[in-house]
Amino acid sequence: MSPVQDHSATITPVTGRVHIFFDDAEIAKTIRAVQLERPGHPVRVFMPLEDIHPGILEASDTTKDDEALGQAHFYTVKTLTADGVDEAWYYPYAEGQFEAIRDLITFGGDRVKLQISDV
Repeated sequence: MSPVQDHSATITPVTGRVHIFFDDAEIAKTIRAVQLERPGHPVRVFMPLEDIHPGILEASDTTKDDEALGQAHFYTVKTLTADGVDEAWYYPYAEGQFEAIRDLITFGGDRVKLQISDV
């Protein structure tokens, strides 16, 4: 018998302005972020593509399946000083309880930092 997957999730608006830094340079900021919380997974903050500095993301060929969210499509973060391969991604086919994050971008990796400030 296989274990039962817990697909419960909470998606809530983030209060404040979200700043994303890559190698200490701000690459995105938004007041339209949402936070995804799922049991057994790190909390993820998602934001609209329009709130990311232009030219920072380059589409990657990498995809990864998530049983609950669907297929993730990745971006490489490119700055003047460094590249972060597959350190940004989104779920273009998220549906049901996850529809609110469809096409929103999240970031991860050791060189990515998130900060929330008052608006």
